[in-house]
Amino acid sequence: MPHVATACSTLENVDVECTHCGVRMTSHVGSSKQVRYFHCPSCSRWTTSMYSEVLRADTKMRTRKPVPVAPRASMGPVKERLAAWLQSLSVDDPYQVLGVVPEISEVGLRERYLALARHHHPDHGGAADQMRRINAAYERVLSHREQRRVTARVTALPTGS
Repeated sequence: MPHVATACSTLENVDVECTHCGVRMTSHVGSSKQVRYFHCPSCSRWTTSMYSEVLRADTKMRTRKPVPVAPRASMGPVKERLAAWLQSLSVDDPYQVLGVVPEISEVGLRERYLALARHHHPDHGGAADQMRRINAAYERVLSHREQRRVTARVTALPTGS
């Protein structure tokens, strides 16, 4: 008996809904790019477009007219605003100004501050603006750590009844 080749179609322009729950089934193309798999997110049923007669004979799904998808607006301006916002955060981050991580010890923080102060001090050829930024960042880190210590002490106090 001769083998007859049949043409497979991925049914790219077809929306499919589950006949069990009436929900639109999601789809993806298989690795061979010839078969499209359909999945119902509600009842977790799977089916395939392997043969064109499946859509006519299968009781798990039925075709429906594709719902037109509205074109999405360009994300360019949003990305630009997000990048500008992230840049402003990194400029104001005292740990980044000092070039340290937040988990650094008190001793390590002080050593880093002193090294930056020696390098950027105006009396040693540094810029006054840069020295102000370093001082402000160091003060912010110290005050933040002090607030955390006070908060930890207050929450650790036993409550008397």
